Amino acid sequence: MAKIQIDGQELKNLIEYGYNSLFINKTIINDLNVFPIPDGDTGDNMCMTLEGGLKLIKKEESNSVSDISEKCSIGMLNAARGNSGVILSQFFDGFYRGVKGKETISLNDIITAFRSATEQGYLAVDQPTEGTMLTVARESTESLENSRSDLEELSLADFNERLLNIIKTSVDKTPEKLEKLKENGVVDSGGAGLYYIIEGCYKYLHGESISVVLDEQEVKTADLNKFNENSVLEFGYCSEVLLQLTRNKTDVDSFDVDKLKEFLNSIGNSLVVVKTGYVVKIHVHTFEPYKLLEYCGRYGEFLKVKIENMMLQHNEANIQNNFAPKPIKSEKRKKYGVVTVASGEGVKELFKNFGADVVIDGGQTNNPPSSDFIDAFIKINAETIFVFPNNSNVILTAKQAAKSYKASDVVVIESKNIGEGYAGLSMLDFTSEEKEIENTLNEEIKNTVCGAITTATRTTFCNGIAINKGDYLGLIKDIVCCDATRIRAIYKLIDVIKADVKDNALLIYGKNIEDGEKTLIKQYLTHKYPHLEVYEVDGMQNVYDLYIVLN
Repeated sequence: MAKIQIDGQELKNLIEYGYNSLFINKTIINDLNVFPIPDGDTGDNMCMTLEGGLKLIKKEESNSVSDISEKCSIGMLNAARGNSGVILSQFFDGFYRGVKGKETISLNDIITAFRSATEQGYLAVDQPTEGTMLTVARESTESLENSRSDLEELSLADFNERLLNIIKTSVDKTPEKLEKLKENGVVDSGGAGLYYIIEGCYKYLHGESISVVLDEQEVKTADLNKFNENSVLEFGYCSEVLLQLTRNKTDVDSFDVDKLKEFLNSIGNSLVVVKTGYVVKIHVHTFEPYKLLEYCGRYGEFLKVKIENMMLQHNEANIQNNFAPKPIKSEKRKKYGVVTVASGEGVKELFKNFGADVVIDGGQTNNPPSSDFIDAFIKINAETIFVFPNNSNVILTAKQAAKSYKASDVVVIESKNIGEGYAGLSMLDFTSEEKEIENTLNEEIKNTVCGAITTATRTTFCNGIAINKGDYLGLIKDIVCCDATRIRAIYKLIDVIKADVKDNALLIYGKNIEDGEKTLIKQYLTHKYPHLEVYEVDGMQNVYDLYIVLN
């Protein structure tokens, strides 16, 4: 297989076309969602994750396959969101591990790298489910490995075509391995995403033109009136750099991170240093950012520099949180901190009142990226940080961020919904030790019941229930009831929810719930379970009209 050699530029082109194809087909991927709830964002998550890698490699001038793969991996790990995005980022990280140190790669190297990618993907999931994109990656890799001798004489285009057909076959068989897919007559959406990525490569190799303009991040302009000629700098500068170590300036293999930390501590605080390969990410609060740039410039070149006057940040925070509880900010490192994920201003306010230091905006249909978690960890500056993802599709992202962040001990509590997150937060007691706190939180979540009402996004048949698009669905981990009217669906949910052995019920109302409905809901719940202490919150969330939390 030594006849074909792929360099960094060719790999960059393949990745770009793979992204373009994924982007163009993301709605198709989203629509493959098995469940009729608003969760069909697999295509969006995969796109945003791969976009993070593409943006980074577009700036990379190296023609090394190893360098391009590494930069793509770093960008994707930072941008990863949702289960599908995290797994995809792990595939690319595994691919990089398989080609590390190689200037060019052969077809044989590609197959080896695919094996590394698949293994890394499986490691990202605690309990891998067959019939998913993991299965597609594994079966495709196994098929290539079993055909090595037959692939020796192929061109890259022919190899890609063979791979595309293999992936298509595997994706088509996913319903045979996962009953939910078979029941709904669809294939796995993540596997379909992999197919479209490889289809993009196919189109590139066959001279077909497909292009997408990458969306640039919104640039926010600071209000310079908040710092004028009479102001005195009080908080210094929030300084962040992404430093590429270079061999012409230092010995990249023996670069001393501890020495860098020692210097940074001498000029500032709130320090975070994360080294991935030969790239170092630095965050520090300092009055002398020029010293940071001068010092780091001795060892490499900057991929990204951000320096912000913290007085502008401080004033902006005062405006945005004028009616919210404001935690006392301190540069001193504290023992414990809390990060949670939520949507809806009322839910966010509730979580802050229960002790969350940072509430990341996100949840159903809006999965936050790893970078949001990293930024929250940096802001909190605690020895131990507890994280409540509050959505099954956010847990992997939180775990990936926790794994990459070394400045704190990050504990991810696997809360799968807002109710479990609320129950955990309500039981926080920082007078105990870390492991005891973790065990208490997990036990409380285990004993919590959360029901929810949302709107069906498709007509289907699920769990023996005929569902029409636009119907109101009742969920308790899975779909348990359905009705064409919202209040009747809520009554049905209350009828099946098991509250006999619970003491408290929290009703979290969404944006669309009307005042008259709130009265009826509370009356029906207290009639069905008169022993319950019922509390009400206007959560103002969009996707779910109602949460019923029992604990």
